[in-house]
Amino acid sequence: MTSPLVTVILFAHAPYAKFLGTSLTSILDQSYRRLEVLILGDGSAEVRAAVDGFVSDGRVTLCAQTRPYFLETANELMASSQGEYLGTWNADDIYNQRHVELLVQALESDRELGGAFDNTEYFAELGSHGEARRNLMIPESVAKSWSISRLSVQQIFNENFMTGPSSVIRRSAFERVGGYDSKIRLNCDLHWFYRLGAYFPVQFVDYVGVRKRLHALNNTAANPHYQFGVTELEDIRNCYPDVYHRIGKHVFNKKLGRKYFRLGAYYEKLGDLEKAREAYKNAMVLRKLSFRYGWEYFRSNWLTRSAKISCS
Repeated sequence: MTSPLVTVILFAHAPYAKFLGTSLTSILDQSYRRLEVLILGDGSAEVRAAVDGFVSDGRVTLCAQTRPYFLETANELMASSQGEYLGTWNADDIYNQRHVELLVQALESDRELGGAFDNTEYFAELGSHGEARRNLMIPESVAKSWSISRLSVQQIFNENFMTGPSSVIRRSAFERVGGYDSKIRLNCDLHWFYRLGAYFPVQFVDYVGVRKRLHALNNTAANPHYQFGVTELEDIRNCYPDVYHRIGKHVFNKKLGRKYFRLGAYYEKLGDLEKAREAYKNAMVLRKLSFRYGWEYFRSNWLTRSAKISCS
C-alpha cells in the first residue's frame, strides 16, 4: 500500500537564507520519503541561491509569494497541494530524522485526529567555540503523560506547546477549519491550532522532532510579543464565537486576563501609563476575583493621575 503524501510548505525569506540549506537537508533526509516540499520564498536572490542545489530533487519546488501577506499564499499552496497531510515549517529550524514518520504514524493510527505534533528543542550557539544552550519546549515528565491519550482544545489552548514546525495537519481538518487567518501577524500558528483543536482531537508524540534555533531574527522565540498575544485571543473571541464557546468562557477569560495583565506590565515598563491602565482594567474585568489584578489597576490609575497633575 502506498504511503500517504505529506506536503511541507517551508517559509523562506532573505534574512533566513543562510539557514535554509541545513533546514532543507534535514527535511529531505527524513526517514519518511513521500514528501512534497514547497519552498515559499520572498523572491529574493538569496533564497534562490540557497535552493539551487536542491531543485534536482523532484520533491522540491520553489514557489513565489503571490499575495501581499505570505500566509495567504501558504493557504493557497495548502489548498492546491497534493498531500493528504500538511506541514507549515520554518527555514531556520532543523528537523530530526523520524519527525514526519512518527507524526504520520499517529495520524494513520487514529483517523479522527485533526493533527499531531511532537517536541521542540531550543538551541543557541554561544561564544567562539560554538557551545550550545538547549532546553525542551515540553519537559520530559510532561511529555510522557501527554503522549498517552488525545489532547483536548483546553490543553492546546492553555499550554501553547503545539507549533507549526512541530506539527502535521490532516487535509480534511484544514478544509473544515480553514488555514491561517490573515488578520493575525504573529502567533498565527497558535490561532490556527485553537481553531483546529475546537473541532478535532490532537495527538502529541513523545519525540523531539524539531530543533529550533534561537537568534535575533526569531520573533516569537527571542522578542517580546505581548500585544500580539492579546490580539490573537480577542480575535478568537470576536470572530470565532463557536471556538470561544468550545474552549469555554472561564478557561478563555482566565488566559486572556493574564495576557492583559502582562501587557499592562509591559506598557508600564515602557512608561506608557495610559495604555498600562487600560490593560490592567481589562485584566481586572475578566478576573474580578483576582486581588492582584484589581490592585494593579487602581495603582496604575493613581500613577496616571499623579503624572497628569505633575505635568499641569
